[in-house]
Amino acid sequence: MKRSDKESLSFHLPRTFSESIYNRLKEDIINNKLKASQKIDEKKFAEIFNVSRTPVREAILKLVAEGFVKIGSHRRVIVREISYEELKDILQALGALDSVAVSLAVDNLKPEDIKKLEKITARMEKNCRINSIEKYLELNIAFHNEVWKALPNKFLQELLYYVRDQMLRYTYARIYAFRKPGVLERSMKQHKKLLEAIKRRDKEELKELIVKHRGSLLESSQYSEGLKEYLTKERR
Repeated sequence: MKRSDKESLSFHLPRTFSESIYNRLKEDIINNKLKASQKIDEKKFAEIFNVSRTPVREAILKLVAEGFVKIGSHRRVIVREISYEELKDILQALGALDSVAVSLAVDNLKPEDIKKLEKITARMEKNCRINSIEKYLELNIAFHNEVWKALPNKFLQELLYYVRDQMLRYTYARIYAFRKPGVLERSMKQHKKLLEAIKRRDKEELKELIVKHRGSLLESSQYSEGLKEYLTKERR
């Protein structure tokens, strides 16, 4: 994903060196530039940003708290491994939170918001092809972000962004899995149903669709096997 893509990431403008370093490290982990089990060199990042190690350590502690990195033996900082089981847990949590969120947000969606969702869905359909899966997934995130913007509960909104960022670590695994037969089409079909339920402001149907949407791809043998293949390959 591109650093400038504001649709898919919600990093705040940095106010301190520590926050700038945190944003850079988090982005590099999500974009697979820093891979699972790879060591993070404090000295290197201090030199890149021309700062002491203190703001680097502050950024690392924040990433530890969020589960992106861990501190191993001899205080080595390494990127935490990801797993199929963890992704299942993330999607389950996201489905539960999002089902509440969409029922709260739908009444606040204005006609112009619905138009944006329609345009995003149309762009998703245009990019529902094997050679543009990455763009499709960016638009997928943009669709849900647009709904969450209407949330009156800002605490829930922040929780959703936190869980979503955890899922972003699996972007490349998901791109790999979306190449499996039928996965893209299944996802697109679900988004069309979500859009129609949003337009009708049918809260009960939306709750059901969101939970199904977050979990049903894992029920697909092609998608699940694709994720497992990718994650196994990454651990080698």
